[in-house]
Amino acid sequence: MTMTMTMIRVVAWITWLSLAHVGSARADQALLICDDAAGWPPYTFVDPKNPDKIVGASKDLIFGILERAGYAPQITLLPWKRCLAQVESGQVTMLLNASFSEERAQKFLMTRPYYRLHSVLFYRTSKYPSPPKLTTVQDMKSYRYCGLHGYNYTMYDIPKSQLDTGAKDEVSRFAMLKRDRCDFVLGDVEVLQAFSAMGQLDLDGTSHLPIPGVKPKEFHAMVSKALVDADKLLKILDDGIVAAKADKSYAKIFNRYGLEAR
Repeated sequence: MTMTMTMIRVVAWITWLSLAHVGSARADQALLICDDAAGWPPYTFVDPKNPDKIVGASKDLIFGILERAGYAPQITLLPWKRCLAQVESGQVTMLLNASFSEERAQKFLMTRPYYRLHSVLFYRTSKYPSPPKLTTVQDMKSYRYCGLHGYNYTMYDIPKSQLDTGAKDEVSRFAMLKRDRCDFVLGDVEVLQAFSAMGQLDLDGTSHLPIPGVKPKEFHAMVSKALVDADKLLKILDDGIVAAKADKSYAKIFNRYGLEAR
C-alpha cells in the first residue's frame, strides 16, 4: 500500500469518527462498525478483486439487517485489540464477529449467536507423520500452542505459559509453527481454509485434528454498551437474525460464500 493511500484511509477514518459520534445510533446517521484487519474469511474480509471493498457472509447479513431498519452502516478493518477498545469506549458502534467469553459479556452487548465454527489443531506432518493422540483436555496440556493477539482462547483451558499469542495474523503464526515455536496452531478450520483458498495462507505440510471435548464455537456481533440506545439496536439485530433465517435470506447469503446455513 502506498503512503498516499495509507494517509487517505487514516484521514477518512478520523473524519468518519468526527461525523458519526456514537452517543446514539439513529437511523439518520452513519452506524460505525469495525472488525479485524487480519481478516476473517469467509465472514468479513477485503475482496481480493477489489481491495477497497469489504465483503463476507457476516458483513452482508448484518448490513442487510441494519439497512432494512433504516441505518447507514459503514465498516473499517482495524487491528483487533484496537477494534475491541473502540467499541468498548463507544467510538465505534459495534463489531461483527466475536466468540463468547464472560469478560466480553461484561463489556459488550452480544447478539444471539448467528454462526458456528469448528476449532481444530493444525500441526506439521514432518514433526508428526502420524496424528498425535489427543483424546482428553488433559492430553492437550503437554503441548505448546500458537494463537493470535487479542483473540479469545478461554474455552480451551490451556495454561497461559503454553499459549503464545504474539502473532498478529495467520501467516505469522503458521510461520511460528513451521519454526517449531509451537506444536499446534489453534484455529477455526472454515476460516483457515478460506485464507488458503484465496492464496493468502500456505497450509502445505500441515494437517489438522479435532480438539478433544470441544463443541462448535458460536459467534456473535457485539454492540457498545456506551451507546444510549444499545438495547434497541441489539433487539433490531437479534430480530433481524431470526427473520433472515426464517425467510431464507440467511441461507442465500451464507451459501454465496460456500457456507452451510445453520
